[in-house]
Amino acid sequence: MRFSFGILMVISLLLTGCANNQIASVEGKIHEVNHEKNTVVVYVGDTLTENQMETMDFDENEKNIEAFLAQAGNDTVVNGEADSFNDLKMEQKVSIEIKRNYEEELVTIGTLFENHEKLPTYDTKKVTVVPYSKEEIVAEMTVDKGKYGLYIYNPITNEKGGYDAYPVSNGNFQFQKVTMTHAANRVKNTKELLGLYDDSPTYIITDDKGIIFKSNKEKELDAFVEKLREKETN
Repeated sequence: MRFSFGILMVISLLLTGCANNQIASVEGKIHEVNHEKNTVVVYVGDTLTENQMETMDFDENEKNIEAFLAQAGNDTVVNGEADSFNDLKMEQKVSIEIKRNYEEELVTIGTLFENHEKLPTYDTKKVTVVPYSKEEIVAEMTVDKGKYGLYIYNPITNEKGGYDAYPVSNGNFQFQKVTMTHAANRVKNTKELLGLYDDSPTYIITDDKGIIFKSNKEKELDAFVEKLREKETN
């Protein structure tokens, strides 16, 4: 599953209780961070299907997003891939220890984006920034079974100074998803995890299981897409 609006993945929830001080640990992804107020909006998951998220075909008044507001204090510890609260960034994957039991609560998408005061709020003991794995990055790039996705990192401009949506010289091919990215996601460490090429485009094709093609040569991309076309027509 993918994880983000356009591209989403449901984060697992881990609850651990302590008999005396009721510490709970919740895993999610930073949706928004306010360094001045020392607050972090944490997205945990949702009840929407992948198709609903991609098409935005759902009732915005329905409560289908699990999220909460984490309030940091002077005694809040930040560790992992961050050393302080000011190091926290959107999209970072986090494990947050709160100072009481955690209760799952769904909110509307409007609350997630605009009305943070309506989010359930928890005082935070510790924020641990957890690194992404290659498997997680690739999972976000997969598409439906029988379909293919094309990802282009550092695309080259065409003669008009724009970017071609399908840089395949032997005719258009119907990808389910085409994404062009000018800068690899540093928070997710995409460049290192995917082994993106320096000073040249990186072409990646995925199916429902993962990456099936990667190259920095457009001719190799053309040849591979032609094989996919032949496979579909046979």
